[in-house]
Amino acid sequence: MNQRNINYDKLLEIAAQTVSSSQFYWQSLSLIFCFIISYVFYRVTKRALLPKLTRTTLRKNVELNRLVTKYINTLLYPLLSVIFISIGLSIYAQFFDETILFSTTLKLVALFLFLRFLRVSSDNKFITNTAGFFLAPALVLDTFGLLDSTITYLDHYALKIGLVRISIYLIIKTFVVILILFWASNLIVRKSKLYIENNSNIKSSTKGIIAKIIDIFIYSAVAIISLKTLGVDMTTFAVLGGAIGVGIGFGLQKIASNFISGIILLFERSIEIGDWVEIDNGNILGVVKHFSGRYTLIECFDGKEIMVPNEDFIINKVTNLTYSNNRARIEVNIGVGYSSDLIKVKEIMMLCAHEHPRTLSYPEVECYVTNFGEYDIKFTLYFWVSDVTAGRMSAKSEVMMNIWKKFKENDIKISLPQREMKIINDNDFSEIK
Repeated sequence: MNQRNINYDKLLEIAAQTVSSSQFYWQSLSLIFCFIISYVFYRVTKRALLPKLTRTTLRKNVELNRLVTKYINTLLYPLLSVIFISIGLSIYAQFFDETILFSTTLKLVALFLFLRFLRVSSDNKFITNTAGFFLAPALVLDTFGLLDSTITYLDHYALKIGLVRISIYLIIKTFVVILILFWASNLIVRKSKLYIENNSNIKSSTKGIIAKIIDIFIYSAVAIISLKTLGVDMTTFAVLGGAIGVGIGFGLQKIASNFISGIILLFERSIEIGDWVEIDNGNILGVVKHFSGRYTLIECFDGKEIMVPNEDFIINKVTNLTYSNNRARIEVNIGVGYSSDLIKVKEIMMLCAHEHPRTLSYPEVECYVTNFGEYDIKFTLYFWVSDVTAGRMSAKSEVMMNIWKKFKENDIKISLPQREMKIINDNDFSEIK
């Protein structure tokens, strides 16, 4: 109780001495002058420099332009105030000894700048209000030299659980630290992932790797710092880590297998987002849309979205139609009658393939006689298209329709199966008997 009276008397004494001192008014005038200069620079920068900067230098960089517009316009005035008050404090301290008003104002403006930055970056009033609720009183107490005694007073009331001592001060400190850590981690993860996604120079699989590394690193750091703030001994997690390892080995082996398989796929880049893949003996054919820790999402051409476990891409055969290039070979099988001119048939089929706009000149178009059937002669046509993602069936259909048209023009028949049927009536059966 006496300690609190002493602190209270000390607070009143410091306030009275400060207000009654002539230097208090000089500090006030100097601070007003600093705020006026800051405001002038703010108006000049906002009206002249920022519009010119966004229209010329940052016009092509949309993301940087957006960040400048969002943060600089909001934080410019308190930032300039901090700069000019710091300059004013350093000049004022050369001539006067008493600078408590200067230093207090500088701390308050810096706190306001920090809280404004929290508000703009997180778009969350709760984080800003909570941080201000704890930091503003701490700043006032520190200004009047009462912060240490307050910390000692709050730390006196504590609860001990085993080797861990939890006090009121530790709870408040941990809450503020965790609040700021989660804000900072969310900001870093969100902005870094946005930058990575918008960077066209980074491959899609590499983007996935970087995003996962950022998540693991940031949230691991948050967990470690939070536990350290609580005073938890990290060596106690050695036994827990062993138990988790045993659990993964037995109960969570499939989850662990799929997670590790996903990491392998991301690092070796054998399959990337946008690839055309075929698995399960051709039963699943589609485009890779998304990687996750447990599965890979494939969008089939009939609109179905199939979540395939990552492990299946490691232990099973996978056909990647776009692994090293997008070329694709198309095969057309046609049978013609035995009376047809085979040389003419081959020329027409190769000509129809060459006439298609998507056909590549290399590899060359090829046409072969593959079999002499019961009622027709089998031909097989091979031609390559440049981009399989544009579709194979459309090119095959158009070439076959062109072949059919030219066959009709040249009187080439596509043979149909022919069978002879002999009808035996009942009298014939009776004669046989």
